[in-house]
Amino acid sequence: MINLRYKLEGVDADYNYTNYHDDELVVLLRQSKQQALAAIYNRYWDKLFVTSANLLGSAEEAEECVQNVFVGLWNRRETLQINHTLNTYLSVAVKYQSLSAMARNHRRREAARGEQWTDPVELLSPESAFMAKELRQRIEQSINRLPPQCQLVFRMSREQDMSVKAVAEALNLSENTVKMHLKNANKKLRDDLLAFLPVMLALMVERNL
Repeated sequence: MINLRYKLEGVDADYNYTNYHDDELVVLLRQSKQQALAAIYNRYWDKLFVTSANLLGSAEEAEECVQNVFVGLWNRRETLQINHTLNTYLSVAVKYQSLSAMARNHRRREAARGEQWTDPVELLSPESAFMAKELRQRIEQSINRLPPQCQLVFRMSREQDMSVKAVAEALNLSENTVKMHLKNANKKLRDDLLAFLPVMLALMVERNL
């Protein structure tokens, strides 16, 4: 993979770009202006690196996570949707990248100990497996529509199995705020997936047979 850090440091982000507001840089980014990406990179790299390094405890892994954030930003530039501020978008993105890295590290440690995990979908009939995969896709789509911080809290709690206290400490939030985000996320998912209730019931019945 090309080291984006050194590649972008060679881009001439001129005075006009570096002094643009974040919203203006996003507009230029959607127009495939690499100087806009360089300006965003120079403005946020240090902050994102510190955030990731604090979560991972590894400078090398943190740099890779930050690079992934900017690569993703560039690759999605033409369809980029930022519902809040660029700062919030990037902060959520780097935290999610870091948590994903933590999960990968955990799986590697489990594999090294010889522990194997079997996807429950593999135990279902072909028809039910298809429905389960469709349900997973709908759940992921619904999660992706959550507000950035709410989505991050939900993923940390449900996907990384972190306690409310651990999530609050990692994101510098109060425990009540974390609980509120989880409550809102669960309600949104419940409303979005109401039409899939028969599918979920069918899968539960088959698993219990």
